[in-house]
Amino acid sequence: MGESPVLVTGATGFVGGHLLEALAARGARIRALVRPRSDTARLEALGAELVVGGGLEDRAAVARAVEGVGVVLHLAALTRARTEAEYLSANAAGTRVLLDAVRSARERPRRVVYLSSLAAVGPSVDGRPVTAAETPRPLTAYGRSKLAGEEACLEAAADGLEVVVLRAPAVYGPRDRDLLTFFRLAARGVLPVPTGGERRLQLVHVADLAEALIRGAMAPAAAGVYHVADPRPYAWTELVTEVARAVGRRARLIPVPAGLVRAAAAASEWSAAVVGRATIFSRDKARELLAPGWLCETESARRDLGFEARTPLPQGLADTAAWYRAAGWL
Repeated sequence: MGESPVLVTGATGFVGGHLLEALAARGARIRALVRPRSDTARLEALGAELVVGGGLEDRAAVARAVEGVGVVLHLAALTRARTEAEYLSANAAGTRVLLDAVRSARERPRRVVYLSSLAAVGPSVDGRPVTAAETPRPLTAYGRSKLAGEEACLEAAADGLEVVVLRAPAVYGPRDRDLLTFFRLAARGVLPVPTGGERRLQLVHVADLAEALIRGAMAPAAAGVYHVADPRPYAWTELVTEVARAVGRRARLIPVPAGLVRAAAAASEWSAAVVGRATIFSRDKARELLAPGWLCETESARRDLGFEARTPLPQGLADTAAWYRAAGWL
């Protein structure tokens, strides 16, 4: 990774934690931008240098964090929020603050790697994987905010900064909380599947995503937008069956009408709003679940980054379930 430190934003998150472990295993010098109340025990155990500040809105802290680093791996993002304005403030405006700091640094980092999402480009249509050349059509506020972050990065690239954008599909693995509900339902023998046609999707194991981020930082030919995912698509029924197998249960598929999915999501959103919180299962999340598919082209990442996902879904799900059990989550 070179002699200069690597800055990671979002280092205390699910993906960030796995990325730091992968970087430490390579002997990289790690710097992390963290908030004052963040749990930094794992970061300190890995020898990370901490820059404490008020997040990406804290311009002074961001400026300190980027000074003298070789590469910025920008993972910090809001994945659940009550309003689109909250998403845009964190994922778009926050990214612009970071890029401004990079461009103003006395020792400018040579590259910024931005972790984006398939939500930024939108779902696949007619079973055709989306490509980097696709006109983005995000379905959700989160997707629009991540697209705005991408646009800020590509503007910086046009201004001479090396930028690599990695779009990931659903990420799973040890320590993930967003897909934990599916494992818990499977452990009870209940596996909901939305009705209305077989939807196909790709996923990526968090260890593979960490590897993709590192390759995005190191690959000489890398530039622009890439999709990083297991190239093997799965139908919803296949996915939930594999989750059930991972927890040692037989799959009992429960068809759930689209209208019921939307109603449950609206109720979840309303309940969270009553107590002033955001929920992962929102009406936007229902739109994603009911989309025709989430498929993406991965050949460009193989060619330019030398990246191929190496964790087969059954193995990745089994490892995830084992971790959940060991941690007492399942």
